[in-house]
Amino acid sequence: MSNELTEQQLELLTRVLQHGGVLAAPFGHPGEDSLMEEVREDIDALEARGLISADWTRGSDAPERITLTPAGYDALDIA
Repeated sequence: MSNELTEQQLELLTRVLQHGGVLAAPFGHPGEDSLMEEVREDIDALEARGLISADWTRGSDAPERITLTPAGYDALDIA
């Protein structure tokens, strides 16, 4: 499945994996301009495919936590 992912999506999955499968505050401190539109789109796409789950900050479009799902581990060829 990993060959169906864009390079940026694969990088995001790998980044979450490097943090033990759960990436908290993935884009720095709340209120920073560090969250790019493309990354939000990748998060939405990966979540729609069931590869991650994202907990969103209430009243914001910034994810608070990103977690790899079992399908996300499979996409990275990790058993």
